[in-house]
Amino acid sequence: MTTTTKALIFKEAARLFREKGYNGSTQRQLADRVGVQGASIYHHFPSKQGILYAIMEYTMTSLLQKVRCEMLDASSPEAKLRKAIKVHIEYHTVDRDETYVADAELRSLEAENFKKIVAMRVAYEQIFRDILSEGVQEGVMRIGDVSLATKALLQMCTGISYWFSPGGRRSIDEIADQYVELFLFGICGKLNNER
Repeated sequence: MTTTTKALIFKEAARLFREKGYNGSTQRQLADRVGVQGASIYHHFPSKQGILYAIMEYTMTSLLQKVRCEMLDASSPEAKLRKAIKVHIEYHTVDRDETYVADAELRSLEAENFKKIVAMRVAYEQIFRDILSEGVQEGVMRIGDVSLATKALLQMCTGISYWFSPGGRRSIDEIADQYVELFLFGICGKLNNER
């Protein structure tokens, strides 16, 4: 068994958990998809729960690193927000199975794993909250409740994994720009925002 097999188990587990749900998936189904004996899976992962945790931990670690890295050269809150939204949307369209599982199967984690992933999610959400708070402090954003706005923004951006098609009429960059415009100026546009 090779590292490639471990990566294949990881990918197929994410796909299986997305299709059938964590609780609806079995070791046998996963082994069949990978083309290995059922027990062979546990040479790479300690348990089915271990696979679920690995998917979520990898997803959250990647998102945290990518957003932090992308924002390094952004100076204004709006520039930071554009970059953060783009990373979030892009990640949710490239690694769709993993991000779907990370969003939908939180409830399936055992208590200790749940605690660790929730802490990572809180750290990730804090990045967006900090950007919005900075925008409010600098007077370039008017937000009554930064915490609520952060949750709404992340839900809006995460939803792309349900409907995005790589062959669609808009690129990730175009969608990210539209999301930023929608979030910053709403459906009434910039003029009403000046009131």
